[in-house]
Amino acid sequence: MSEYTFCNINESKDTMEQAAKLLLETFPKARMWPDLDEKCAYETVEECLAEDGICMGIKIENRLIGWAGLRDMYRVTWELHPMAILPEFQGKGYGKLLIDELCSIARSKGIIGIFAGSDDESGLTSLSGKEINKDNIFHEITSIKNHGEHPYEFYLKCGFIIIGIVPNANGFGKPDILLWKDLRDLRKV
Repeated sequence: MSEYTFCNINESKDTMEQAAKLLLETFPKARMWPDLDEKCAYETVEECLAEDGICMGIKIENRLIGWAGLRDMYRVTWELHPMAILPEFQGKGYGKLLIDELCSIARSKGIIGIFAGSDDESGLTSLSGKEINKDNIFHEITSIKNHGEHPYEFYLKCGFIIIGIVPNANGFGKPDILLWKDLRDLRKV
């Protein structure tokens, strides 16, 4: 693993531009945000910075290789959006380092949980292409399989749990997988 540093996305205009370009490089190639375009990528960066959220990046030799934002959702549970690591740096631990750094900052602000949604618009999981209803929803969630390189497994490795799905969030058979991470120190609860 190369030497890395964390940064605030709003540290410079160059870092903000790198963040937007990173979204464009990461999501459409992974078939995860198919309608993402340049305008939307820049708006996503601006939205993250405009809110009272947390926007952190991870750099190697002044190159932004990943970034993530935490946005106020509920008073003590915030939403992780977006979360992106350049494809050539995925699977090397940088994403987990970034999540861990965000969690540390979030805890210091009194945040006790992080929510994330991870769409499956491209048939990458066993949940896609199915009629999911009250009779099979829990079975489908508990027996989920990754048929491609869907990021839900990354989130599980980072301590998130699947808390549900929105079955047809993006059209029939294109669910949104809902995840949550508990930030409380359960030894103190």
